[in-house]
Amino acid sequence: MGIISLRHIRWNWEKSLDMRDNDGNDGVRYHFVVVDNRFRRGIMDKAIEPLCIHGGIEHVRSVEGTVRGTKFRYLFESYDSLVKPEMLQLHMLKRLIVPDFDLRERTRGKVEDYVERIYS
Repeated sequence: MGIISLRHIRWNWEKSLDMRDNDGNDGVRYHFVVVDNRFRRGIMDKAIEPLCIHGGIEHVRSVEGTVRGTKFRYLFESYDSLVKPEMLQLHMLKRLIVPDFDLRERTRGKVEDYVERIYS
């Protein structure tokens, strides 16, 4: 069984081009994909909770789709935050966590296209 047919969270972070703090420090853009059959929104809310608690977030995008050949669906969302990645506590979600360095903004195409290619 391939990794895309299991419940999991795929994620990455990069420097935000749209957010800076008052001192001019760059914010962080987080990308998350939650794959599950029913509880995607709740899992996403738990994944971003540390960002909300420790400094707030700005929603960038949200896309949902079906994972080919399975009963699962995915929820892809991006957020900007001033909270450092070390503050995330994804291990507390009791899900398979998949770091994905290709889950990032692109100069050609869109990050949404990448997510669609993985799962559709």
